[in-house]
Amino acid sequence: MIMKKKINIQLKQITKSDLKLLVRWRNSKEIFQNNTQYFLLNSKIQKNWFNLLENDSSRKMFIISYNKIKIGICGLVDIDSQNKHAKIAIIIGKINLHSKGLGTIALQNLLNYGFTKLNLHRIEAEVIEYNKTSMYFFKKSKFKTDAIYRDIVWRNNRWWNIYSMSLLKDNFNKI
Repeated sequence: MIMKKKINIQLKQITKSDLKLLVRWRNSKEIFQNNTQYFLLNSKIQKNWFNLLENDSSRKMFIISYNKIKIGICGLVDIDSQNKHAKIAIIIGKINLHSKGLGTIALQNLLNYGFTKLNLHRIEAEVIEYNKTSMYFFKKSKFKTDAIYRDIVWRNNRWWNIYSMSLLKDNFNKI
């Protein structure tokens, strides 16, 4: 009998000591080119974000930890408690750990948190059209394309579409 190794992924509270790492990950060429935000971070912007995060019920952000090593960040943003929906953000900052299944487990943990603890009905992801890896990543987790926002992101000297994808709570329970 073949035993599958259990992968230990945890979502932990972000601390001030994590901020430098977050800036490095977010500003790396590999991450930045696939991010829908158009500006690079600096320590001042990141500290302001952290200070706002502590009192902002519309954002729940976490460090992704793999075997006690910090490998990424994820969270739910633009949380609308009344209409029970949010947008998802997820970055595996350690590039050498991409395509190892760790992001998928972190995503499942975050979706479980959103649908179970926050009682959300719908969680949305936004993906730049050239980011085929993220497109596959969300489709694999049963996200469906809801809309295409035409020519909304300027990268590499041209306009790109953003795909809005979502997962409903009823479909998450079937994964």
